[in-house]
Amino acid sequence: MTRQEQEILVEYTLNIGRQMMECGAEAWRAENTMARIFRAYDLEVLDAHVMATQAAVTVKNAEGEHYTSTCMILPNKTGTDLERLEMLNAAARYICQAPPSVDQLPLPMGRTGVRWSWRELLGFMTAAGAFAVFFGGCFLDGLASGVIGGLIYLMEQVRRVHHQNRVIYTTVASFVSALLALGCAGIGFGVHLDRIMIGDIMLFIPGLTIVNGVRELFYADILTGVYRLIEALLIAGAIAAGYAAALMIGGRFV
Repeated sequence: MTRQEQEILVEYTLNIGRQMMECGAEAWRAENTMARIFRAYDLEVLDAHVMATQAAVTVKNAEGEHYTSTCMILPNKTGTDLERLEMLNAAARYICQAPPSVDQLPLPMGRTGVRWSWRELLGFMTAAGAFAVFFGGCFLDGLASGVIGGLIYLMEQVRRVHHQNRVIYTTVASFVSALLALGCAGIGFGVHLDRIMIGDIMLFIPGLTIVNGVRELFYADILTGVYRLIEALLIAGAIAAGYAAALMIGGRFV
């Protein structure tokens, strides 16, 4: 490989690690993936380090030349996208099994801010409605919660377009969804207000963020683990603040 090709490979592999973190992968998984790709091309990995907000790699070729590159991981671009993460994992496995030439590397897995999907919309609606019924609501409660879940999906897409701060978005979206739940209960489109709200609250719960934060701590990635746990706590507080504000404003009318 020429020097230019090796530089391209370093940038490409760093981009893979960055996108994995944006999809919600653990830091150790992104580091391991990058290291495996470099070893597939017979490059010695001196450093492959990933944090919640930054990724850095340093490799050395057989001639002793070093290549170092870093990139930022913007918090407002991170989230949970397991489908995209699986595509990145598949690309990494393909590269490691039979390393292609640099000009034949799989295309970057980036995507635009919005990806309208009927499957995702149906998933939001079904999850919200199912949780409402699961926690003791009737069918009408589940239907109301499902409709609001669909609107939450639309708000999530708007957040992706504008790369809004996740904590601020959660506060506003929780407030709006709580007002919608109050409206549904007020006009009779739903029987139990609390069950409708519970179904929609479950869409905001940062479950994967909490789990990954704990796993990062077990893998000794202290900074990334603490960062994700604090993020999860802030999101939980944002959910509580949004719903509490809505209940204070509109609860008296129900």
